[in-house]
Amino acid sequence: MGYTVSHFEIRAREPAALANFYTEVLGFIVSDRGVLDRGPAKGRELIFLSHSPGEHHQIVLIPAEAGAAASNAGGGIGHVAFRVDSLDEVRLVYEKVRNLPHARPEPVSHANTWSVYFRDPEDNRIEIFTQTPWHATQPCRFDVDYDLDDSKLKDSTLTTVRTLRGFASTEDWQKEFDRRFEKMPS
Repeated sequence: MGYTVSHFEIRAREPAALANFYTEVLGFIVSDRGVLDRGPAKGRELIFLSHSPGEHHQIVLIPAEAGAAASNAGGGIGHVAFRVDSLDEVRLVYEKVRNLPHARPEPVSHANTWSVYFRDPEDNRIEIFTQTPWHATQPCRFDVDYDLDDSKLKDSTLTTVRTLRGFASTEDWQKEFDRRFEKMPS
């Protein structure tokens, strides 16, 4: 099994200013943004940034905890995400961490991924994921059951994804996403 670093989640004290820095100074584009409607960051706006037409996002900005700006605390890396090649590899990691006392695994989908989030022994948050054949506007998060067989898991995921804003096949979404990068100055 191989892991490819995919993206970082950064807890931002001033998300708009940080997004401005990454777009104006480093040339990223805002690939998506929206308010989470569930999960541990419910009610917070996430800003997704990419510098590559091959990645929906390489950085996701999430507001730091309330009060963090005043105390100058709360910034930093929220999680590190690793891409794997298959759903079987996500399931394998899930099986390895599901009973570890520190891991607290979260089996979820973001419409465009099947993921498992978990904690390492020092409480750092890790995401292992593989792509689905679909896309929906981000942020998006819903629970999945990795105890289902592949066919049932895929059907269950697709049933949910079809109801989401921005639903498209990954292929159709990718064509539109590529066009956005064609407009970028070299």
